[in-house]
Amino acid sequence: MKNILGGLVLSALLAAPAFAADLRARPMPVKAAPMAAAVHSWTGCYIGGHVGFAWGDKKVYSAAGVELTDFNHDLGTGIIGGGQAGCNFWQQGRWVLGIEAQVSWADLDGSAGPTGATFGANTFRTEADMIGSIAARLGYAFGATGQTMFFVKGGAAFIHEQFFQTGANAFTARSSEDLRWGWMIGGGLEHAFSGNWSFKAEYNYSNFGKDNVDLCTPANVCTPYQIRQDVHLVKFGINYKFGGPVVARY
Repeated sequence: MKNILGGLVLSALLAAPAFAADLRARPMPVKAAPMAAAVHSWTGCYIGGHVGFAWGDKKVYSAAGVELTDFNHDLGTGIIGGGQAGCNFWQQGRWVLGIEAQVSWADLDGSAGPTGATFGANTFRTEADMIGSIAARLGYAFGATGQTMFFVKGGAAFIHEQFFQTGANAFTARSSEDLRWGWMIGGGLEHAFSGNWSFKAEYNYSNFGKDNVDLCTPANVCTPYQIRQDVHLVKFGINYKFGGPVVARY
């Protein structure tokens, strides 16, 4: 009996190191890492088109800086349409950074007439036929897949326009056709709805400050003015992004 017990003890002692080594060698189960969330990729360059409407305000001053309230007028609400192109060159998770240029052909026409005989004129009119911007754009994609993006933008704005003054004796003075520069801010929403296609809606505010403008008759008799203006735009557009629809993971 003693010999049997001794044998069992000796066997257990000899087997213990091998059992311990086996435990060390056996890999412990590791919990699988959760799958990274898939987010729509907005990176890439795109082109598109848009339609919408615009309106604005004009304030007219004499060359000495005196406001001529009789000549102040609304630019009028007009239809706009045009195109845009841009690139979203950086995306980190749901944040997107890019740049966009757009130009709109416009039909904006507004006028006002004085109640008195200010400078002998009876109307002051503005015609604008093009407006656009070059702006940086910062977006944040939201929703389960990030296919909808809220964005803000800001940069340079430009407008192509001409001014007219009609006098009491039916003479007309006009300015040169100028491309005037200012600044803009805006924001909107864009939604990727099918492959590389997306739809957007946005609002832009453009401010062109106060600028000197000479209105000249056919006899080259010129009257200097200063004109301050801003323009509001609402646009609805569609974009096509080049390259396949890719998803980013974060």
